[in-house]
Amino acid sequence: MSEANKAIARRYYDEIMNQGNLATIDELLSPDFLFTIPTHPEPYHGPDGFKQLVTMLRGAFPDVHLSVEHLLADGDTVVGHWTGSGTHAGSPLHTVLGDIPASGKHFSIDGISWLRIVDGKIVESLANEDTLGLLQQIGVLPSESAPVTTTPTENKALVARYFNEIMNQGKLDVIEQIMSADFAFRIPTLPQPIRGHEGMKQFVTGLRNGFPDIHFTVEREIAEKDKVASRWRIVGTHKGEFLGVPPTDNYVQDQGVDIFRIANGKIAEIWVNENDLGLMQQLGVIPAAK
Repeated sequence: MSEANKAIARRYYDEIMNQGNLATIDELLSPDFLFTIPTHPEPYHGPDGFKQLVTMLRGAFPDVHLSVEHLLADGDTVVGHWTGSGTHAGSPLHTVLGDIPASGKHFSIDGISWLRIVDGKIVESLANEDTLGLLQQIGVLPSESAPVTTTPTENKALVARYFNEIMNQGKLDVIEQIMSADFAFRIPTLPQPIRGHEGMKQFVTGLRNGFPDIHFTVEREIAEKDKVASRWRIVGTHKGEFLGVPPTDNYVQDQGVDIFRIANGKIAEIWVNENDLGLMQQLGVIPAAK
């Protein structure tokens, strides 16, 4: 039952919220469906009421997108933790502070929805989101400090400093200069994200202790809005312990891709994917193919 309800929840986010498919609302929502969120002054009732909300949201934010970060299910309940983003480039946004005309500004906020599903139909969606952050980012409320906006070219320059100064030269002081305080680094070889300046310093120190001559070469790179994607290749000699593997003196090569998110002029997140199987084979942890 939990997996079936999760599948329904995923359709709710993907087909309804991200694609604006109103037919899916009739399919998935019960006649007595209820939606509440503090951003909007009144609840939305039934499939027709929710169609009004979705139409209003997608009219205000034509590129609105909810990325589900976590999905938990128990009994008839599915809780979704998501990141919402979009650009206020369309019609007014209906909020507790009144109807907000389009500002052309982009937002990215955190939210959680509590879905209750009975007999295959969503009967309730109780949501919370960072309303204050949303209204600050689209210019309705003043923020403590004006956000720093950077161009794709400037973002590429930040990423170049990351590879050249931090990863290749081990300049730990640069981490605080170009990375946000709540920075997060995600890579499949580590069970949990690396967070903050100190976490990143420990990671870089461990990496360079393991491979003192490590060198990253960026082979391809593209940038769009607040993100940069870099395809890289590394070489290095395994001189120290790395991921629990004692030094082997093996010369290794690896290839991977990083996606960077830039916020307020600093690197806020990095997602990494690499040839981790090939790396472990070169370190002798896993036998190479014959």
